[in-house]
Amino acid sequence: MSKRTLVLDTASKYLYFSFLEDEKIIYEQFLEGKNNHSENLLKELEIGLNKLNLTFKDFSEVIVGIGPGSYTGLRVSVTVAKMLAWTLNKKLYAISSLSLLASGYFNTNGLYAVTIKAKKNHVYGKLIKVEAGNVSEIISDGFFEESEFLEKIKDYDYKIINEENYKIDPTNLDATLVTDVHNLSPNYIQKGV
Repeated sequence: MSKRTLVLDTASKYLYFSFLEDEKIIYEQFLEGKNNHSENLLKELEIGLNKLNLTFKDFSEVIVGIGPGSYTGLRVSVTVAKMLAWTLNKKLYAISSLSLLASGYFNTNGLYAVTIKAKKNHVYGKLIKVEAGNVSEIISDGFFEESEFLEKIKDYDYKIINEENYKIDPTNLDATLVTDVHNLSPNYIQKGV
């Protein structure tokens, strides 16, 4: 029997999901939203399921990006993932949305400053180091004034990863198993603006 995985993220202006079968992508969507992820996620998932003649019951696990990012966007994918995991008794895994959005770079050594645009000249950001296939955080997920984040990373030789060049590899995710589905919360990190 094939192992199927559903990967979801709606933390940025993009709606992302993929279906994996035995660690291979069988369907993938990366769609720019207009603050309408709540209207489009289930509709787009259903289109993909119908094309492949699958149902949610055919998946054994769900991986969800839990932020940081858009408050409403986070709630959309996390709520859908929790609902599917709980009602269908599927394994649920969580991952930083920033890590997910940069995962396509994780096969290349280097430093990656990953950001999601926030309001009022702020960003959600982190600095990741990839070396010999190992991914580590130099600066953890945070909420910064854009200039503050650039100041924090100025002494590093990094590649910037943002909405212009997100690259997702859903087969290369280091997600954490969620042992209590009900207590999974989005990562709403934010300080007073």
